[in-house]
Amino acid sequence: MASILVATLVSCTGDGSVGTVGTNAATRPTVAEAGTNPDGWIGAWSAAPYGPFPNGPISGVSPYDFLSNTSVLPNNEAQEQSFRMIVHPTMGGDVLRVRFSNLKGDRPVRIEPVTIAKTLVAASVQSASAKPLTFSGSSAAIIPAGQEIISDPVAFSYRAGESLSVSFHVVGNSGPITWHAVSFGLNYLTQPGAGNQTGDDLGLAFTQVNTGWFFLSGVDVYAPDYLGAVVTVGDSITDGAYIVPTTNTRWPDFLANRLQAAGIKMSVLNQGINSNTVTDAAIQPGQLFKGPSAESRFDRDVLGRSKVKTLILFEGTNDLGAGVPAPVIYAGLSRIVKRAKDAGLCVLLGTVTPRLDVALGWDRGAFEPQRKALNDLIRGNTEADHIIDFERAMSVPFDSSIPNAALFFPDLLHPNSVGFDVMAQQVPLDRLIPGADGHCRK
Repeated sequence: MASILVATLVSCTGDGSVGTVGTNAATRPTVAEAGTNPDGWIGAWSAAPYGPFPNGPISGVSPYDFLSNTSVLPNNEAQEQSFRMIVHPTMGGDVLRVRFSNLKGDRPVRIEPVTIAKTLVAASVQSASAKPLTFSGSSAAIIPAGQEIISDPVAFSYRAGESLSVSFHVVGNSGPITWHAVSFGLNYLTQPGAGNQTGDDLGLAFTQVNTGWFFLSGVDVYAPDYLGAVVTVGDSITDGAYIVPTTNTRWPDFLANRLQAAGIKMSVLNQGINSNTVTDAAIQPGQLFKGPSAESRFDRDVLGRSKVKTLILFEGTNDLGAGVPAPVIYAGLSRIVKRAKDAGLCVLLGTVTPRLDVALGWDRGAFEPQRKALNDLIRGNTEADHIIDFERAMSVPFDSSIPNAALFFPDLLHPNSVGFDVMAQQVPLDRLIPGADGHCRK
């Protein structure tokens, strides 16, 4: 064990010009170049880590979370088994590196080997595309408890829109599993004790299907010509609740598509967490399923990502549902905006969408006046670079308290894919791009 070199560590507890998307074959980045220019890395895909497994959206109110706890993981840990996680980066590239998190672990986790390949169908991969990942030159990595590691750069060419499969073998028992519950993608696990199955290109050994991402927290691409990354922070609406699995139709996905179509060299990182809140005031003891509040995870999930230039902050509905008053929620949002501006980011702040999910506990009489008050405060904010009026876009005409049913799932809380597209259309692309002087456009 001592002979294994640990990869680059990143603490999990710490704290504009427009061009054509694509790279000329003659000027494609190389691994050697990536090793000498740390500022050239940009986040291409991410998932906010939390947990531990099986904490997820329903685990706090149900003895069996049918959305999350669908895999055989004895004692809620990985036991000598392999994982194949499917990701959909929001930009293409030629050189990449992969992040793994053990944020919720109580011991080091060893993974060996680790590979990346282009996804074919379900758990199968394109054999010719598969590449091994190394960590400080070793095929094995140890992820310390509470930490994130980053692999060495690897030459791997793929286009925007292609899905990638990251496969890894957990050696021995993992202890508590860090994960991102309910991705509304499909990911694959072997049975416990199956050992190293990362070379199974057909995916036949990966007999368990889960909608969460295990241990995987990000994919970075070396792209020094890119302007930077847009990070979206939010709750289940940003996380993409109830989309058709593998369709990648969350509103941040649609936003990434718009940037690609416009030729704007920026990626989008989705750091939404189902059931998440702005403030710690909305999190009661035992409610690990909500994840850490947006305030407490800001440094890790925003500033800790590669080449972040812009923050879109859209959160607060779960605080309202927990009875937190509008001024308290707004104070939390304002603190996040200030921290982002102090870090030099462009900041777009979104109003809270209407909801009528009475069956899920929304007390319209008590909560709707607070939602309206919160949105009034958000619209009056002068620190953010732009206010995105999601409420106006998602409500019926002439009554902003009523969701437009055509844009929502039947719960009248979560937008459907049509609604997510409408939300993405509300984001002014020019406000995402820092100017040549580093300042954002108001």
